[in-house]
Amino acid sequence: MANKINHLIDAYQRLTQKAENCVLATIIETFGSTYQKAGARMLITTEGELIGLLGGGCFERDLIEQALTVFETGAPKTVFYDMRSSDDIIWGLGLGCNGAVRVFLQLLKAEEQFAPLNTLIDAAENNAQSIMVTVVESEYNDFPAGYSLFVPTTTTNNRELLSTAPFPFTSAALQTIEKQKPHIETHVINSQTIKAFYEPIHPPLRLLILGAGADAIPLTQFARLLGWRITVVDHRPGYIIKDRFPHVDQLLYRTPETLHDDLDINQFNALIVMTHNIEYDQRYLKALVYCEIPFIGLLGPVHRKIKLLQSLGNDASKISSRVFGPVGLDIGAETPEEIALSIVAGIHAELNKRNGQQLNGDHYGHLSDYVQR
Repeated sequence: MANKINHLIDAYQRLTQKAENCVLATIIETFGSTYQKAGARMLITTEGELIGLLGGGCFERDLIEQALTVFETGAPKTVFYDMRSSDDIIWGLGLGCNGAVRVFLQLLKAEEQFAPLNTLIDAAENNAQSIMVTVVESEYNDFPAGYSLFVPTTTTNNRELLSTAPFPFTSAALQTIEKQKPHIETHVINSQTIKAFYEPIHPPLRLLILGAGADAIPLTQFARLLGWRITVVDHRPGYIIKDRFPHVDQLLYRTPETLHDDLDINQFNALIVMTHNIEYDQRYLKALVYCEIPFIGLLGPVHRKIKLLQSLGNDASKISSRVFGPVGLDIGAETPEEIALSIVAGIHAELNKRNGQQLNGDHYGHLSDYVQR
């Protein structure tokens, strides 16, 4: 579920206002331990401003220098940073990251609406999933380096997809849809080689919050920091005030019985029920029985969750496997801000199929085995 362009959406608005060219830097391949993985993107302006982060500060300064040649020539280029040597003899950057990255740099022109970034942003804003294909090396004139193609993945069958992607990109695009992992493929046309980077593009995660109490405010703040799209619903008109929720995309007055009015519930990836009123929680939950939302969170202790599910009768089986309560990771949260952090982390972990444990677990071995005494 990872989305790697959240920081670019706001930046794109600024770019269109300034109407100045910039360089898009994309990680297209990684080896070993790296700060970011393939598909991570960063913008570099003519003033050397960085929007985003690819190496945790490791090689960004050199990327600015590399981008200068792209600004000057207009030609894309690929740069490779190998930090696996402890001596860093070649680069002299003293990185010590024990990994390597390949980065593709391409010029985005204001006069061309910063293509292909504009299409990438449109896909995200329209909640559309797609495969982005970027030619990074080419001997074939029809598909030069920097050529980009978007293959929609909302087609009903593979034949429709075949009609949207020109040869030779079709089969690799289909494989990317299936595996959902970015990768580089090499194609040969008339003995001429093309290397293309394939990446699944996911729209920003969409969060629906039922209940606009004070503790919903920090939840929206954390969700916005992650670039999520947020809708807040409440049955109390006095709570639906923009000044209270400046970070949300949509504020709606809805009773549980009118929840579906002009609102596509299934567009959301996660939902939190937090009205603090068990009767209204029950009524909202009843309205959700036939939804397809993969994550439904409930505030309160386990017995409250059990009581709410029991109130649904036989319909409880339709959503019980997707209901999390108490919602959130166990981080010892007590304050509204800590609880909001716990909830957001829990959603993120579940949708990314992770367990939410510490990264320095036993599968890494004991630190004493690696630290020289």
